[in-house]
Formats: sequence, structure tokens, C-alpha cells
Amino acid sequence: MIDSDLSKAKKNLFAKAFNFRDNAANIMSSVYDKSGDMFRDSLLGKLTKGAITSDFTKTQRDKVLDKFGAPEHYKRFAQYLTGGTVGDKDITNLPENVKKDVVRSHFLGTEKDPNANLLPYLGYPEKEKTIIGGKFKGKPNPNYNPDSNLLSTYTQPNRTAYSLGHVQFKPNQDGGYTMTDIYKVDSNEAMGARPYIPLVSRKADLGEGGILASRLYDLSKFLGINNPMKYNVDFEAQRFK
Repeated sequence: MIDSDLSKAKKNLFAKAFNFRDNAANIMSSVYDKSGDMFRDSLLGKLTKGAITSDFTKTQRDKVLDKFGAPEHYKRFAQYLTGGTVGDKDITNLPENVKKDVVRSHFLGTEKDPNANLLPYLGYPEKEKTIIGGKFKGKPNPNYNPDSNLLSTYTQPNRTAYSLGHVQFKPNQDGGYTMTDIYKVDSNEAMGARPYIPLVSRKADLGEGGILASRLYDLSKFLGINNPMKYNVDFEAQRFK
């Protein structure tokens, strides 16, 4: 009887602790949202946003990133957090090594891919009738589409996998391809994760960056300076011969 009472007391204690944690997180999130709205509407907030996201500042930012050789995925994340591209223009060019990675993804599973038997899945996941990786391996692919242009670059190095992820890779009449995508941070719900709580939890789409990436995202959102970026990159036909 005493053991049973102790067990109930422990369960109640844990329940109260979890409730306190959740309530504290919700309060913190509410304060973050309301104070962020107030700051962005203030004169200081508007001046801060204007200073960080001006084309002059973004041009200098890009020069610094290039000078210090920031990896592609770091560079794109930094750009996203600080206003996007100069002039909000589309990204129309990629470093040569990233372009080669994209082409390798395109050729996965073909005779032009020397590592075809070493990789767990192909470059076009929606063209597979069955799921060929993960816990649902072998089950029918609910997104099956033989005409899909969705290309996965997740088999490639971090510079490409973490900056591009999935892209649309459409063939052109001249034998080349055009890659399109939008660089943004998806919601936790879209990633199949628990709802995101600013300043507390981790952003599922920034998993590789850990807690630091999530907090930088929170700061950027608070200041109102994060900005999605569009890719529209042509790949010459000679790359696919």
C-alpha cells in the first residue's frame, strides 16, 4: 500500500514538472511573439531591418563570406538569415563543385554512376514504385510519379545536401536542365515533428545545425530579416553527354 502511494506521488510529481515546463515554454513563446511584433513595428526595429537588409550591407556580407571561403550551406543559411540575395534576385549560378554534385544525383542508379550499388536510394525518389530506404522500405510509394522532376541531393556532400536538399530538375529541349527551388526553413509540422516553440525547441529543418542554428533562426525571425531565396539555375547540355 505504501509502495503504491509512493508510486502515485512520483507520477503526480513528474506530471506537475512536465506541466510546469510546458507552461513555461508557452509563456516564453508568447513573450517572444508579442515582443517581436512590438520591436518590428518600432522605429528602431524598422531602422535595424533596413540597415541589415539593404543591398549595400548584403553586398558586403557576400564579399566577407566569399573571402573567408564559407561552405555553400553556411553561406546560403547566412544569406537567408540576413535578408536573402542582393536585390532579392534569383540565384542563377552555383559553385562548380555543387553543380557537379547535382549532376551526380541526376545520374544515380544509371550506367554513368560509378557508385550505383553503394547508395541506399536513387536521385528521383518519386519515380520509385516502392520505398527503398528507411523503416517503410518495400512498401508502395504513395508519391509515385514516373514523370516526377523532384531530385534529391541528400547523397551528396553537406555543401549540396544542406543547401539544396530536394529540387525540381526539369529537362530542356536543348538537352540541358533547369534547377529550381526555394531556400526556406520548413515548419516542424511539415517535417513530421512536434510543433516548434521559439527559444526552447529545435527547428526540425535545421537539424544538422543543432541548437545554435535554431536560435539564430529565432533571432532572425524576431528582427524580421529572414527572407526566402529562389534558385533558377541552368545546366548546360554538355554536362549530360
